[in-house]
Amino acid sequence: MQINLALNYGSKSELVHSFNIIKKNKKKIDEKNITKNLFTRNVPDPDLLIRTGNTQRLSNFLLWQLAYSELFFEKKLWPDFNVNDYNKILYKFKKIKRNFGKI
Repeated sequence: MQINLALNYGSKSELVHSFNIIKKNKKKIDEKNITKNLFTRNVPDPDLLIRTGNTQRLSNFLLWQLAYSELFFEKKLWPDFNVNDYNKILYKFKKIKRNFGKI
């Protein structure tokens, strides 16, 4: 299991950074090159995202990397989120049949 904490991070900025590197190196703009130049290039894409605080938006967070992630929105604020809440989400996550864009 890997947990990532992003501080002062913006996905739009990350994508612009990646495109600028690709442009500078005169490479083809494709998924492989975009991913290779992200700040998170050595980190696997998340399988799930838990958003606390009763907010149902991504807020410029890992926009590219969350393409096939399962999203869970929790009403509780972060300090009130506990192990029991986490386990409930994991239980629901395990029941999901993931197809990563395939039918």
